[in-house]
Formats: sequence, C-alpha cells, structure tokens
Amino acid sequence: MATTGTKSEGPIRRAIRNAGWLLAGKGAGGFFSLFYLALTARSLGAEQFGIFALILSYGQAVTNLAQFQSWQTVVRYGAQHEAEAAPDKLRRIIVFATLLDLGAALAGTLLSVAGVYLIGGQFGWSRPEQDLAALFCLSLLFGVRGAPTGVLRLFDRFDVAAYAETVLPATRMAGALIAWASGASIAGYLAAWAVAELVTTAAMWWASVREIRKRFREPVAGPRVSGVVAENEGLWVFAWTTNLNTSLNLIWKQFPVLAVGWAVDAVAAGGFRIATQLVGALNKPTIALARAIYPEFAKLAIADRAAINRTVLRACLIGALAGAIALVAVLVAGQSVLRLVGGEDYLFVFPVLLILSVAAVFDLSGVAIEPALVALGRPGTVLWVRGMVSIVYAAVLAGAVLVYGSLGAAVATAGASLLMLILLYAAFRKQSDR
Repeated sequence: MATTGTKSEGPIRRAIRNAGWLLAGKGAGGFFSLFYLALTARSLGAEQFGIFALILSYGQAVTNLAQFQSWQTVVRYGAQHEAEAAPDKLRRIIVFATLLDLGAALAGTLLSVAGVYLIGGQFGWSRPEQDLAALFCLSLLFGVRGAPTGVLRLFDRFDVAAYAETVLPATRMAGALIAWASGASIAGYLAAWAVAELVTTAAMWWASVREIRKRFREPVAGPRVSGVVAENEGLWVFAWTTNLNTSLNLIWKQFPVLAVGWAVDAVAAGGFRIATQLVGALNKPTIALARAIYPEFAKLAIADRAAINRTVLRACLIGALAGAIALVAVLVAGQSVLRLVGGEDYLFVFPVLLILSVAAVFDLSGVAIEPALVALGRPGTVLWVRGMVSIVYAAVLAGAVLVYGSLGAAVATAGASLLMLILLYAAFRKQSDR
C-alpha cells in the first residue's frame, strides 16, 4: 500500500499530515485514556488509586532510565541509507536498534525489580504492595517497540502506526472494564496495564515487519548486524546520548509524582498523576506534530539544512497557539473535567492542573527545537541543556514539594519548562548562525 504523501509536499504540510495520522490514533486513545483513568480512580478510591499511580510512575521511571530512543536511531541513520538506496545498511541499523531495545528492556526490568525492595518503603508500600510492584515491573519486558516505531516513521507510514498505537489505550480500557466488573483490586488494574503493553508491542512489530517485507521484496545480502558501527559514524555516541536524554525525561514526567507521594501522601500523588494525564491529553495534537516532524528534519539535514530554520519557526508557532488554546480550555472546563474523571475528591487538584497547563504552553512553544537539534546531529547539545535544567529542577522541586506540596511541584515544573525553552532556543540560534 502506498503512502498518501507526494514529493511536492513541504516538510510542514507533510508533518501535519503525518501528525494527523498520529492524532487519529492518539485522539481515540485520548478518549479511551480518560475513560479508563476515570474508571480506575473511581473504582479504587483516592488512597488505593494513589498507590496505583505511584507503582505506575515508578515502573515508568525506571523504564525511562534504561530505555534507548531507538526509533530516533532508525530514523536518523535510516533516512541516509534510504536516500542512498542501501537496503543492506538499512537492515543492519534496524537490527541494531532492535538489539538496543531488548537490552534496555532486560536492564530496566532487573533495575526496577531490585529497586522496589530498596526504596518501596519510602513510599509507604507494605511488603505485599512491594511484591505487587515487582511483579508489575516484569511487564516492562513487554514494551520493546522503539525499533518498529522507527521503521514505520522512517517509511512515512504514520497511518499504520496510528492504528497500531490505538491498541494500547483500547486494550487498557477493556482491561479496566474487566477489572471494574470483577471488583478487582490494584492487582487487577496493574495486570490490565501489563497485558495492554504486550498486545500493543505485538501489534507494532507485526505492522513494521509487514512494511519491511514490502520494501525488501528481494533478499538483502550481507551480514545482519556486523559492521553497523563502522558504517554509521557516531552511532554509539548518538544512541547513548538519546538514552541519557530519555533518562532525564523521568525527572520531568514521573519524578514529580514520586516526589509528591514521598513528601505528601498517596492521595496527593494520585491527584498529581490525574493532572499530568489531563494536560497530556490536551497537548496530544502538538506532541504528535513533534514526533511527525523529526523524520522531516532528518531528511532536510541531508538535502536542505537552510529550510530547517523556517520549518522550526512555523512548527513552534503552531505549538504555542495549541498551548494557549489548551490553557483556555483548562480555565473554562478544568474543574468540570476533574469532577467527571475523579469525582469531588479530586477538585483540590485544579490549581495544580492550571499551573501545569502553563508549563505545557512553554513546552509546546519550543516543540520543534529539540527534534531539529537532534536531526542536525547535535544530540549532545540537547543533552547538555536538558541535564543542566534537570539538575536545577530536581533541586527546586525537592525543596518546593516539602514546603508547598503538590502546588510547589507544579510551580517548579512551570519554571523549569520556561528555562528549558530559553536555553534550547539559544542553542538552536547558535547552531543556525554557524
């Protein structure tokens, strides 16, 4: 099946089309996610949902720590091999990325299971709850899908990826419904999440293998992985740099929930998790654009580097507008949505939701800068900026959450997002002026 794009499309138009496919999957996913979030929060109650949220955040944090952004590796180097019509080199980079995924999944699982018994008591988890968290962490092995994601994005098959990615929220919703109908405890909902990861990973691999077979109709000669490092300059540096970037993401995504759970209690952590989920749902269109535009930057870096500046500016303007619209939506309907999702018990989260929405405006205003720097071969610059801001953020967050609780965590997040935007923009301008 051919893609729907044409050669005459510009990078922004093509990225918006591909973002539309991503959003088609994530739009349905957003509806499903709000549904199962509400079902889980209301079924478990504030205290038990808080424990559930902490276990999820912990597992995802350790996953981020070990995970390589292998899809970026596939797109970054695969775009060059595709342009050179070198299927043997393209196959080797895909196999290399797959091995990265498998190694990261194994390392993440071992780290997370060991860590449960070392720090679980700091979150007030009982021994049975620690055992449950350790069992859930084994499901991290099911999330190996960076390489197939990269394959579909490289081949401009965002439509296929959208269908495959819809499987995750749909399966979670089905699992949450079964858990709710059977009166399940936290264990039932965690099992639903684990099964959803397995089913989604299977769907992504099936879709990518199907696409690879279409592209490689003839047998590809040469070794499957031997020589991949020699023929892809800076491969390990790029892979480790993107890994460190991903690891730092845990400070922005999961660490605040864990910090609130540690400094306040499980109920506050559950509320913070709901707020971050709602903000994420509102920002899905622009996040989809960021993911869709990275392959375009990778291709422009080879063919027309000057066009990247114009593309970044337009994409960031779209992001800023989307963030402003999302902020207005939260002001108007935020309390009603919180009441719908979690009930009256979670209305206390509204100020946190509002501040996190401001942070999202800053994030979305620079949505294209980081992908552009990575595509230009400057992942080290992104790592340096993210590392410096993350150190500042972690220090401020630790103090703010102890003094001001959830509200302090939200304010620290907004301040860090603004600092990140300023420094990334300065780094991009410096790169552009060269």
